Formats: sequence, C-alpha cells, structure tokens
Amino acid sequence: MARTLRQAGHTAILASDARSALQEARHWPDLVLLELGPDLPGEELLGYLKSQPETAHIPVLVITEQREAVDPLERSAKECITDILLKPLSAAQLREVVDRALAAQLELDADALRLAWRRQQELILRLILEGPDPLAFHICRRICADRTRMKSPRSADALTWTEVAEWGMREGLLDAEQARLLRRVPLVGPERTRTGAA
Repeated sequence: MARTLRQAGHTAILASDARSALQEARHWPDLVLLELGPDLPGEELLGYLKSQPETAHIPVLVITEQREAVDPLERSAKECITDILLKPLSAAQLREVVDRALAAQLELDADALRLAWRRQQELILRLILEGPDPLAFHICRRICADRTRMKSPRSADALTWTEVAEWGMREGLLDAEQARLLRRVPLVGPERTRTGAA
C-alpha cells in the first residue's frame, strides 16, 4: 500500500504499531490509513486519535479483511471514520479512495486552514516581539531554517516546530493552545504544499 501511494505522489509514513502510529499522527498527517488486524487494537487507537485535540481533525480510512468488523465500526464510530475499505484492495481502488478523501479534506479545511494560518502567524509574531528570549530565539531560528531550506549544520540544529512547542510547554513558556498552533508547520512565503501521509 505504501508503494502504491508513493507511486501516486503521496508521502507514505509507515507505523508498525499503535505507539509509533500515535507519534506520527502528532506530526499532522493529512490522512491516516488504519489497518485492523486480529492482534491490533485498532478500535482503541481510533478512539484515542479522535479524543485528542491535536489529532481529532485527521481523517481516518480503516482497512480490514475482517468483514465482521465493518458493522460494529459503522455503528460505533461512523462519525470518526472517512471510509472503511475491505481487503483485498486493488491499487486503483486505494489511490481513488485516498485521493477522494484528501480532496474532500482540502475543500472542508480551506477556510479553517486560512483561519489557523492567520492565528498561527499572529501568535508567532507576538511571541517574537513579546515572548521570552529563549523562545523567540528558537522560533526565529526555525523560521530562518524554513525560509532558506539549507542543508547546513546551522539549519539542522534548529528545533522542529513540534520540538519548539513541546519544549515551550515543558518550560512553562507556552500554554496548550499556543503549543497546538505552533505544531502546525507555518506557511513560509506565498505557497504551501500539502503532502498526504498514510
């Protein structure tokens, strides 16, 4: 499935267990493909993803070969799932469903993304101008690395936006809402490219 999605131009990030899936989901993928297996507590993972503010908005496609799992999922978690796909699944079917889910997400999120972008930019500017010096330092360093996209040691040392948010919360310099806004990769320049993660 990952190879099929990569060939279709998506960035597929694999997670082999629930813990790594939750870690990856905190990096704001555009889409989660959740494969249910006999020994994977996928329903629990789905519930956790939808209960956390930072991951609740991410659309989830469930993939399973267990036909008996479909009805209970549709009854209990229909509002949490974008679609349920039964195996065996052809490459064309997978591409079509993923593309459709991403297109719908882009349409639904256009206004929300503009608002979040504006709020994020206002927060970043306020933190640089009025925030504590260590936080302003890390934010400015990350912005410079994003703008230049250099592969130099200096840009490699800059914290990611997620790391800045986590560090700021740990140090008591950011509240939960500010950290959530910073975790989204800021838009640098006039355009932003979205990549679909699976």
